[in-house]
Amino acid sequence: MRRYSVVALILCLTTLGFAFAPLTAYAQEAVPQTPTATAPQAVPAAAAVGRIEPTAMIATVGGTLSVYAPDGTAFATDSVVRLDGFGLLSTSYVNTMTLSAEVPASVPAGTYNVIVRDGTGDRVELSFPVLSISAPTPTPKPTAVPTEPPTVKPGQPILTMSNYTVTPQQVRPGQEFTVAIEVYNNGSRAGENTLIIFSGGAFLPLGEKSHQLWQLHINAKASVTQQMRVPATLGNGVHQLEVMLEANDWEGNNYKFPTTVPVEVIGASTGGEVTGKPKVVIEYSETVPPVLVPGEPFSLTLRLANRGSRTAVNLFATAASAEMAIPASGGDTVYADLLKTDDVVTVTLPLVLGALDKGGRQSMPVSLAYSDYSGGSYSEEQSIGVDINTSLVKQPQLLIDAYSTAPDFIAPGDTMTLTMRVSNVGGGEALRITLALGGEGGAGLAPFVPLKAGNVIFIEEIPVGGSVEVSRELIVDGSAETRAHSLPIELQYDDPRAARHKDTQRLSLIVRERPELQASFYQPPGMLMTGMPMPLSLELLNVGRSAVNIVEITPQSLLMDVEVQGLPFVGPLDAGGSAPVDLLATPREAGQTDLVLEIAYRDDFNQTQIISRTLSIEIIEGEGPMPGEEGMPGPGEEMPEMPETPMQKVWRAIKGFLGLGS
Repeated sequence: MRRYSVVALILCLTTLGFAFAPLTAYAQEAVPQTPTATAPQAVPAAAAVGRIEPTAMIATVGGTLSVYAPDGTAFATDSVVRLDGFGLLSTSYVNTMTLSAEVPASVPAGTYNVIVRDGTGDRVELSFPVLSISAPTPTPKPTAVPTEPPTVKPGQPILTMSNYTVTPQQVRPGQEFTVAIEVYNNGSRAGENTLIIFSGGAFLPLGEKSHQLWQLHINAKASVTQQMRVPATLGNGVHQLEVMLEANDWEGNNYKFPTTVPVEVIGASTGGEVTGKPKVVIEYSETVPPVLVPGEPFSLTLRLANRGSRTAVNLFATAASAEMAIPASGGDTVYADLLKTDDVVTVTLPLVLGALDKGGRQSMPVSLAYSDYSGGSYSEEQSIGVDINTSLVKQPQLLIDAYSTAPDFIAPGDTMTLTMRVSNVGGGEALRITLALGGEGGAGLAPFVPLKAGNVIFIEEIPVGGSVEVSRELIVDGSAETRAHSLPIELQYDDPRAARHKDTQRLSLIVRERPELQASFYQPPGMLMTGMPMPLSLELLNVGRSAVNIVEITPQSLLMDVEVQGLPFVGPLDAGGSAPVDLLATPREAGQTDLVLEIAYRDDFNQTQIISRTLSIEIIEGEGPMPGEEGMPGPGEEMPEMPETPMQKVWRAIKGFLGLGS
C-alpha cells in the first residue's frame, strides 16, 4: 500500500512538472540576456513576446532564423526582420505566424535584439528574445582520426557582401539613390576576373551596371558604388535590390554568388483620399522640315509640361489622326515614365504625312494618356498647328531669291549689269525656263533698255533644290526719274509632266541723281614752296540740272597739310550756283601732288553719298624765309593778301554780276 502511494506521488509530481515546464520556458524566454560589451543594448520586450529558433548562432557561419508570432498576433506579408545594431535581414513570409530570415555570415559576434517591422517600417510591431552570436571556437586538430574532405573545392573563391550602405536610407518612388557594397573574398583562392553586377530586381540601375574588380585576393575587400532609381510605380515597404557576385579561379572555373540588398521605400500612394491631380500640356511643338509635304517623312517634337499639382506617371503621347500622320518607324506613340510637377520632358515622334488634299496651316490632334500614384488615369486630346504644302508635291516652284546690280549706284544714262539667282524650291524638276525682263513683251521694262541681247533669258533646267545665276546688261534711260523702279520678271517653265507654269515676280532697282560739281581755283596758285603756308581760294560750281545738298567738304593731300579757312559751305547748292572754298596749304615735300576735295552730300533717298574732285599742284623746295621769319607769318598769324592784277579784279566783278562767283 505504501508502495502504491509513492508511485502515485511520483506520477503527480511528474504531471506537475510537465504542466509547469512551458511556464518555466516562457519565463526564461521573457528575460533578456545581458549583452556583451561590444553589442548594442537590448530594447525592452513588449507584453507579447514571440519565439525564435535558434536563439544562438556562430559568427562566420550564419544560418536561417525562424521567427514565430505570439498568440493573438499575425505577421503581414511585407513584414521584415531586423537585427538591432546590424540591419535588415532578407526575409521570407511563410504564413501569418511564421517568418524566415537569413542571417549572413558577416554578422559580428555579439547579442542582438530581434525586431519585426511592418511594411511602412516606422513602428515596432512585436518583440522577441535576443539572438546570441558567438565567435567560433578553434577545433582541435585530430591526431588519429583522418579529417573529412573539405566542402569547398580547393582553389575556389567565395565572395560575400560584408557590408552595404544605401544613401539616402529611405527612398521614394521616382527618386535616385546610391548603393555601396563591400565585397569580401572568404574563399581559399583569389578571385580572378571578379565581376559585380547590379541587376536591380525591383529597382532600375543607372549607367553601367557591371563593375570589373579583376583579381580579389584571399581575405581582401573591395568597395563598389552604383547609382539606382526607384520605379515610379513601386509601393511602400522593403524591397530587395539584386546583386550578382561573380569570379573565376585560376583554373578558369566560374562561380556565382547571388545576394540582395534590402532597400526601404516610403512615400508611395497608400490609396487614401486624392488631393489634386496631374495636368500635362503641350507647351511647344516643332516639325522638321517646317513645311510638310504629303507622303514625305517628318519628325514631330513635343515639349510636355506638368502644370498640375501631382506627379504624372506612365505618360503616353500618340499622333491621334491616322489619316493625317502615319508612323515612319516603330509605332506612333512615345513614352515617359515620370513627369513631376512643373517639370518638362521633350519627346519626338517619327511620322509620315498622309495623303492630304488641303494645304496651309492645319490642326494635328495629339492624344495624351497618363496616371498618378493613386492609380488614377487621365486621357485627353490636344491639337497642334502644322504647315502643309500640297501644291509643291510633284511640281517645281521657281523663286528669284537674290539679285544685284553692278555698279551698285546707278544714275540716268549709266550702263549696268543685272544678276539674278533663280532657285527651285518646289518638289519637281523645272525644265525649259524663260525669264522675260519687263514681263511678257517687255512692256514694263522702261526706263531700262537691254544691251547686246533681248529681254528674254533661257535656262535649260533647274533640279529640285538647285539654283542658277543669270545676267543681262542694261542701260538706264537718260530721262529716268530718280526713284525706285519696279521691274517685273515673268518666269515660264515646264514640270516633269510637260505642263507649262507661269509666274511673275518683281525687282526694285533704285535710280539716283549723280551730282555734277566742278572744282577750280579763282586764280592759278603757281608753284608752292615747301615749308611756306600758302592760301588757296577755290570755287565749287554746280553744272548739273538739279540742286545738290552739300553736307561737308574735306580737303586732303599727300604732300601738304591742308586746312579749311573760315566757315566751309554747307547746304543746298542750286544748279548753276557756286560756293567758295578757302584753304591754307603748307607743303611738306617737293613734287607734283593732288589736292583732293571729298564732298559729302545727301541724295534723294536721304542717304549720305561722297564724291571727290582733284586739282593738281606743283611744289618746289623753299629757299625763302620759313614761317615765323621776317616777311612770313608765324603760327597763328594771317598770311598777307596777294595783290591782284587789274584784269583779275575786272574778271571777278564780271563773275559776281553774272552770279558765277564772288
